[in-house]
Amino acid sequence: MTRNNFYQEPMQPWPTLKPFGQRISLSSMDLEVFYFDSGHENKETIIMIHGLGDEADTWRHVFLPLAQNFHVIALDLPGFGRSQKEKLAITPEFLVESILGLISDLKVAQPILMGSSLGAMLAHRIALVNPLHLKALILVGGAINQNAMGLNLSMLLMQIPLLGEWLYTRLRKDPQAAFESLNSVYHDLKNLPPEDRDFLFTRVNKRVWDDGQKDAYFSVLRKLPGWMRGQQEQIAKRSAAMEIPTLVVRGEFDSLFSHENGLNLVEGRSNAQMVEIKGAGHLPHQEKPSEFLFEVEKWLAQEFLASH
Repeated sequence: MTRNNFYQEPMQPWPTLKPFGQRISLSSMDLEVFYFDSGHENKETIIMIHGLGDEADTWRHVFLPLAQNFHVIALDLPGFGRSQKEKLAITPEFLVESILGLISDLKVAQPILMGSSLGAMLAHRIALVNPLHLKALILVGGAINQNAMGLNLSMLLMQIPLLGEWLYTRLRKDPQAAFESLNSVYHDLKNLPPEDRDFLFTRVNKRVWDDGQKDAYFSVLRKLPGWMRGQQEQIAKRSAAMEIPTLVVRGEFDSLFSHENGLNLVEGRSNAQMVEIKGAGHLPHQEKPSEFLFEVEKWLAQEFLASH
């Protein structure tokens, strides 16, 4: 098998997650979604939502530790990873509907939503519109009340029709360049553990060769700024009324989600707090999983475990 043929093979889960992979056809959307499911079904449920161009394996280092005390579900959003991609018009609101459909079909009552980047924006949107349906919110490197959506130069260029597709597909000729494109979301990509670097090298090149995921990426990326602007008019009123316990987690060197944006989320709210993970970029749950888990588990214990 040639290298390029290998990259066009289906995505394989991170090895320790593989036994927990499942699929479901959402009854309200005629849509197949892939997800990992583990933990105690009689405990609080955490639903994990990945960011743009990522997959459920982004939670690979925190999924099983959290499953020791919680019921944990991590999905591939439609259009990404191993979920359905064909014939889908992917928009942020479509993704919100798919998350709500999954929650409904799995009969999860009042989940804790944990989102990363785009996933945090989607989780925040759900919380603002359906606050009574959620137990708590963990926003990692993202929210919809940002002063401006963080976009690096590469993402800004990707916004431009035709140019973005050319930049994306030319990475098929250079697997190392595809891997190095991840530098924008990691503070220290080259010093990740070898097994992580190997996994990410294969994973990013599989994304590059996946036309369905490419189409979903551009569809969401180009609709996101307008969608974000459309959320702002009533967000202050809704945020003031939202009583859901909220934890904001930000990597110290996150260039896409500023310290100020994090503070704006928790300011004036007694049930919200922010923590910063030292030495991490936009994906602290991948780059500093032990530190991330310490902060999240401490907060979850304070909010939930102490009362059980």
